[in-house]
Amino acid sequence: MWYVVQTESGNEHLMRQLLLKIAPEGVVRASFIPLYEDVWRRQGVGHISIRRLFPGYFFVDTDEPETVSRVMRWIPEFKRVLAMWERDGTRTFMPVLPDEQAFLDSLMETGLMHVSFIRRTKSGRIDTIIGPLSRYSNRITKLDVPHRRAIVETELFGKHRKIKFGLWTDDDPHLPWLDRILEEDGLSGDVRHISQLNNVADLGIHPGDSVRDTSGVYGDQVFHVTAVDIPRRLLRTTTEMFGTSIVVELSADDVEQV
Repeated sequence: MWYVVQTESGNEHLMRQLLLKIAPEGVVRASFIPLYEDVWRRQGVGHISIRRLFPGYFFVDTDEPETVSRVMRWIPEFKRVLAMWERDGTRTFMPVLPDEQAFLDSLMETGLMHVSFIRRTKSGRIDTIIGPLSRYSNRITKLDVPHRRAIVETELFGKHRKIKFGLWTDDDPHLPWLDRILEEDGLSGDVRHISQLNNVADLGIHPGDSVRDTSGVYGDQVFHVTAVDIPRRLLRTTTEMFGTSIVVELSADDVEQV
């Protein structure tokens, strides 16, 4: 079962590392900090920063939540494992419920929620949404396309929560994984910089190399190449953020080796 551990915002990675270090072997099967691609604009175009989706929380997969809670109490900065009171007065640990797990799975890919592509008509009506937000457009309580953000409200972990989605538009730099989705959906007619599929020359970049995105979309973040798709000129990369390994596809034409 997955459980939610609450700590001070900014201490998630530290608490997670301490738990993994001092918990008895086999108690914690996995643990991660949910992340999302936040978007900010510079000179009218979007740039991406990786941020924590639920500041102050991280997730633990365990069959022994009582042991996890007992271990965490040894750490001064620890707050609590989210719990609930039963009718008989006993306090039980609150697992991530199946519908909550399904909701999170629909948002994230390997622990990261990517931006959502949005397109509007000239009158301002939403014409297209692709990505995590597309499944929850009926829950949008705030849509701010100029500032590349949308807010969705939902019940999660026993509380009403507002979840921020980063938005991407035709005016922003190309994202290889988004290009692919737009092509598959037949929406790529006016999306710029679609990869040239007939270029099969060696890219000069190989698994194990480290690269930086020169387009500025991801700032100075360093990515480690795990796979290369030569025909599509794509790189599958990973990077560590807040103790969580995330996967990002980059165009070979938009990176430099470091």
